[in-house]
Amino acid sequence: MAWLAGERVVLRAWERDDVRAAWEVAQSVEGKGEQLRDWLKPPRSLEEMEREFEANAANPPADVLEFVIQAEGRAVGDIDLFHIEDRNRCAMVGIGIWRTEDRGKSYGYDAIRTVARWAFDHLNLHRLELSVDPENAPARRIYEKCGFVAEGTRRSRHFEDGAYHDELIMGLLREDFDAREGK
Repeated sequence: MAWLAGERVVLRAWERDDVRAAWEVAQSVEGKGEQLRDWLKPPRSLEEMEREFEANAANPPADVLEFVIQAEGRAVGDIDLFHIEDRNRCAMVGIGIWRTEDRGKSYGYDAIRTVARWAFDHLNLHRLELSVDPENAPARRIYEKCGFVAEGTRRSRHFEDGAYHDELIMGLLREDFDAREGK
């Protein structure tokens, strides 16, 4: 399958042009969103991101699935399933809506619901998990609206701007998602 369709978005494979679009946003003031999402990744050059894209295209990691979020005919962000565990039937979710003007339009909400439905129905996963900055109220509201439940806090989990910051862990079980979706 080349794409997954939600109500407002399409999740599709990454293309080379998407790498440049993501890199350009990371260079802007709006790139702060990527910083918060990728706490452990230092800034990367376009060349480095393109090399990573080529390497992943040639030899994709077995425990990672990466999608571009497309809305209104253009890439607006990305969503990933990673640390996919076959034995435990679980995975982590990461999402980013790249530009400020694309936030608040339900793209993230629709992308999470779409990838969750696909992960549960087609990968037969039992659990999805994510981590979020506890101060990121808009993201938390979206995750909760999708059915994610706060499960715990990793205190002083990452260091940024001279201080340690907590990380909130949230989880979503298949049966809870099915009940919420009326399945």
